[in-house]
Formats: sequence, C-alpha cells, structure tokens
Amino acid sequence: MSMLAELVELVIGVDTHADTHTAALVAAGNGALLATLTVPADADGYTQLLALTEQHSGLRAWPSSTAGYGPGRSRVPAATAPVWPAT
Repeated sequence: MSMLAELVELVIGVDTHADTHTAALVAAGNGALLATLTVPADADGYTQLLALTEQHSGLRAWPSSTAGYGPGRSRVPAATAPVWPAT
C-alpha cells in the first residue's frame, strides 16, 4: 500500500464549523504549511477554497468528512479531480 505522500503533492485539510471552514494547504512530501484560509461555510467560501488550491500546482488530496459540517464542502472537490483516495 502506498503512502499518501507518494501519491500526491498537496493535501488540503479543512476544519469545518457551522459558520466557517478553516483550510490548511500542506506539501505532502515534507509537511510544509503552504497556506491557511478561513472562509464562510457557504458556496462563496467553497469557491475561495478552490481558488486557494488552484494557486498551487500538483496532484491534490482533499481528505473529507461526510458528517457534521463537512458534507457541503466535501462536494466541492468532486469537480476538481483528481483527488485521493479514489472512490
């Protein structure tokens, strides 16, 4: 089984809350924090998250939550393939 760092260049972690989501963009190979961003938990905020990730090239992983406040945000990367893990 491969390690995530061997499969992607970037990992986007998102801490979801009712009103805001805070994202951290991390280089998978060395764990370097590339950017953070707090956005509203709505369509405009999700668009801002995508814009942040598009500023950095490379294969991305969006580990996602489908519970709590994560489902709305977790639908966003579906249009921005490739993502890992593959479903």
